[in-house]
Amino acid sequence: MTLICDGEITKNIDRYCIENIGIPEIILMENAAKSAVDRIKQLSEDGKLSFDRLLFFCGAGNNGGDGFAMARHFKNMGVDVDVIVFGDIKKMSPATRTNLEIISNMDIYLEFLTEENIFELNDKIIELSKDKDLLIDCVFGVGLNREIDGYLRTAISSINEARDMYSSKLRLVSIDCPSGLNSTNGSIMGTSIVSDFTVTFEFFKKGFLRYGAEKYTGEIFVEKIGVPENAVFDKGEYAEFIDREYIHDNLKSIESYVHKGDMGKVCVFAGSTGFTGAGFISTRACSRTGTGLTTLICDENIQAIMSEKLDEEMTCNINEWEKVSSLLEKSDAIAFGPGVGITEHKQKLLDFLIDKYDKPKVIDADGLKMIDFNWLHKKSNTIFTPHIGEFSQMVNLSVEEIESDRMAISKNFAKEHDVVLVLKGKNTIVTDGDRVMVNTTGNRGMANGGMGDALTGIILSLCGQGYDNFTAACIGVYLHGLCGDVVFEKNNTVNATKLIKIIPNIMKILYNKN
Repeated sequence: MTLICDGEITKNIDRYCIENIGIPEIILMENAAKSAVDRIKQLSEDGKLSFDRLLFFCGAGNNGGDGFAMARHFKNMGVDVDVIVFGDIKKMSPATRTNLEIISNMDIYLEFLTEENIFELNDKIIELSKDKDLLIDCVFGVGLNREIDGYLRTAISSINEARDMYSSKLRLVSIDCPSGLNSTNGSIMGTSIVSDFTVTFEFFKKGFLRYGAEKYTGEIFVEKIGVPENAVFDKGEYAEFIDREYIHDNLKSIESYVHKGDMGKVCVFAGSTGFTGAGFISTRACSRTGTGLTTLICDENIQAIMSEKLDEEMTCNINEWEKVSSLLEKSDAIAFGPGVGITEHKQKLLDFLIDKYDKPKVIDADGLKMIDFNWLHKKSNTIFTPHIGEFSQMVNLSVEEIESDRMAISKNFAKEHDVVLVLKGKNTIVTDGDRVMVNTTGNRGMANGGMGDALTGIILSLCGQGYDNFTAACIGVYLHGLCGDVVFEKNNTVNATKLIKIIPNIMKILYNKN
């Protein structure tokens, strides 16, 4: 299980290990260095980089100490190692200074660059980089909380310039965090290293999830450095990834003797004139996910065409209230919104559903636009599935403001309204106001129409099958993204029809826990 947290929590845990558990700081530094070296060796074995000739860029903080220790390990392996040191040596921690003193007594070239060297700094970095295979960034770690300026800003620009200049053979690895990237919110602190790989320690940093951060982090690896379990929990707030391990732990087995009533009966309010596709996709995705009985409730003028398209599901005229009421009473879960249209009648219907029926409800698209969040009562048993544009309207914040801390804003909204929130997009977030999960599946090819409709149907099906709302949402976004990944790998594009077609096959793979 990989936890997600911010830089401040990481520092608190390091401090707890040192002050309360008694692990010397230099031991944590040594463990970090060794794990980073091992990861770089593995990347070399995988053909992703070479490390015959290395150039380290080390700051005066503990991130620099990690770099000094790494340089020692590589030198002992027979690697050609050069080290550029930035910052005031007098301000180094004892552990960092010890590691610097060790490599100063080895056959390692050391260059100390300060504000006084600013005019020769660029040429020096470019010159030392030209014959190297790998640059290793250890200037700033996760504790950076100020804008980078002065000669260090120039230095980072020069490192990036060297990487670009020799890009045919040169790779760049950042240790713990690209220097200049805020590990908590993903903002750029004036400037930032642009890495091919980032080796971070113990926890995935929250800032890495910000839209656009991958440009700076490259591929990310999380390595253990010996932090005991009792140093982790209750030291702050964490999020977790929805990965295959989570799915295997939470996906329920299906008994061989079940009948359709055991697999859930659900109703989908979806589709309208010009938006029949939304009704079809959400309903078909629901039945393909394994629902026992799925009924689309739609406008009278599209019922005939929907009945023809949905030969595996049922349909009902939204105006035949006696039939609709009977279906709702018997249903295990309800969805409302995909292409349903925005009218006064449907807004009143949605208000009625939320107020009357204490069964799981998945609200998406048009449904989200019609909800009065001030009226929404606690214990509404509701899942909201907005994309970030819709969520921006729901919380009256700009997209940029939300991106600055998606997890906290999502969590606070879910807690305030007592709902499960699925904030769709890259690294989809699922939260119930207490727990926060981040999805690991999905791809850029899924950024098109119909994807949200399919997700609504998938989550609805899982609610109908008896999963609690939070688990249904987590499994749903993972399954949805995994289907999209399989389609994208084969076609380099994704559309909703192809995605929902393979849901049963992907479900079979997930049920096979071997």
